[in-house]
Amino acid sequence: MNDKKKVLEKFLKDNRVLIVDKNPGSRNRLIKIICDLGAKLKYVHATSRFAEAVEIVETEKISLILSDYFVEGGSGFDLFKILRGKKPENKNMCFVLVTSNISQTAVAKAAEEDVDSFIVKPYTIEAIQEYLMEAVFEKVQPSEYSIKIDQAKNLMMEGELEKALLVLRDAVASSKKPALALFYIGQIEYMRNMTSKAQQAYDEGLSYNRIHFKCLFGLYDLYMREKKHKNAYKVAKRITKYFPANPERLTQVIRLAIQTENFQDMQNYYEVFTTLEERPPILTNYIGAGLYVSGKHFIKHDKYEEAIRCFESIAVSCSESTKLIRGIITVLCESNHATDAEKFLQRFSSGSRDQEDYLVCEYLVWAGRGAGLPFLVKNGLELYNKNIRDVFCMKTLVKAMEQSGYKQEKIDEFRNEINILWPEEPAV
Repeated sequence: MNDKKKVLEKFLKDNRVLIVDKNPGSRNRLIKIICDLGAKLKYVHATSRFAEAVEIVETEKISLILSDYFVEGGSGFDLFKILRGKKPENKNMCFVLVTSNISQTAVAKAAEEDVDSFIVKPYTIEAIQEYLMEAVFEKVQPSEYSIKIDQAKNLMMEGELEKALLVLRDAVASSKKPALALFYIGQIEYMRNMTSKAQQAYDEGLSYNRIHFKCLFGLYDLYMREKKHKNAYKVAKRITKYFPANPERLTQVIRLAIQTENFQDMQNYYEVFTTLEERPPILTNYIGAGLYVSGKHFIKHDKYEEAIRCFESIAVSCSESTKLIRGIITVLCESNHATDAEKFLQRFSSGSRDQEDYLVCEYLVWAGRGAGLPFLVKNGLELYNKNIRDVFCMKTLVKAMEQSGYKQEKIDEFRNEINILWPEEPAV
């Protein structure tokens, strides 16, 4: 124990530290504890933001990073992954995740190689010292298992796959929980086009840790490359359940959920979406499209309450997309729910109410609410003369003209145009 304590004291004295925590009180407390354990205050950096943490590591030679599970702009878990990628040459960089509950601790354990250790809140200076001693000592004097993993990775980089496999099999034999070694075995087998053996290695790794991050992602990538999308989705769903979401990963799982028709899960992904501090436009587009397609599916299968939940979620988070709101109103009017469709008209901003999407929706709601034939013909022709072409509006116009006794040749002009513009939508 004394040897480990001395190693930690020297490590803290000689190296720079970064603390990432969005809570000022927690941040200051960690700074004090780290300095009490031997770090020099002038070499301790602190921030609350994900992006700033990345900048600090790029400009300062940081060797120890302690990050809370959730930080401004992302998660400590994702921060570690990015920083390892940016500084692969710094083998002694130590990453410690600060967790507050059992599920977060499970993530830290499952993120082998991306997280060196974890600290559980509430913590004491003695507890932090214990966690850091173990993590730093492993960096300074790595175990036989860790040494073999590094040897194998170097051999893989050099293209010596057979030699790397031998080293990894020795590593498996030297550890009680060799999930990481099995992940790299899976990587090698896949590189050698041995897909079934790769899958077997990932599955065996998951038998030691059922949410091992790298094994899950190895399995996911394998299924995606093999175009086994249903299997890939099952793995992606597990990743989303256990690991903190980020915009890129959530975009991928939403796309896969739509592709595999797992519409029942879309509301869960929407709830994850609402927790993200950063929501780039592409993710907002995907969640909106996913909810819309799911809502249409539920309408078709007489699950109206589920459909309305999807549509209301779009209205809350994607109301700037007038195309989506137009789609919702169209679906509701087509399924004889014009009263509910009318509520969504309120989601259009006042500045958009002279534009096509609103005008089309307003006309469809009028038709669905039983507006008179003269009204529908007059306003339908006004839309047409404004060069607005919408299949449902034009079909409504044709029907109203027919019931109003217009000449057949005039009606046929509109009917023919519908057949030309939308051959898959036969005119009434």
